[in-house]
Amino acid sequence: MSSMNATGAPATPDSYAPPARRRGFVQAMRKIAATRGPGDPVRVYLSAPPVYRERPNWQHRVDTIRQALPDGVELLDFHTVFADRADYTARWPEFAASLDGLVVTGTRAKPGKTRMHALGSAARQELITLVAAGKPVLLHSMELGLVPVLDCRPKRLGTPDDARLRLLIPRGWAGVPPTLDAALDALRPTGTA
Repeated sequence: MSSMNATGAPATPDSYAPPARRRGFVQAMRKIAATRGPGDPVRVYLSAPPVYRERPNWQHRVDTIRQALPDGVELLDFHTVFADRADYTARWPEFAASLDGLVVTGTRAKPGKTRMHALGSAARQELITLVAAGKPVLLHSMELGLVPVLDCRPKRLGTPDDARLRLLIPRGWAGVPPTLDAALDALRPTGTA
């Protein structure tokens, strides 16, 4: 988490990350895209609070995320991969290594605050795992779509035993920066438009 810019106003209207960090991210994502072979599957894990599955708009949200990702991406979630919490705990490290990317969804940190999303301890750890592996990690907001976590301002919350994370989407986010294009290209199966 220390690699993300966590202080002050956005470096640009659509990112809290410094320009050099954004350029490095774009280059890393292009490298991933360039090394993907024909027919290589692309697997993305959708991390969401368990209560989201019971909401009436859950399937709509999944469909929205699926449409925002490149065609051919396999979108997985807890219920399509793991039998229960013990299975998740035992299998997560190996499973995470097989992933190409992560989409996190958080709860509204404050009512009406569409730019501020809170992640629980499991989602925070999933995010850390994939960021450390250099893979694309995106935050999904119903109002603002997919946002690279790199462009958000993180704030650690909670205690060491229950560490959580709050992500703030830049006020000027318009969904068209090069970081988002690069992340989606890194997740694009070879041979799809």
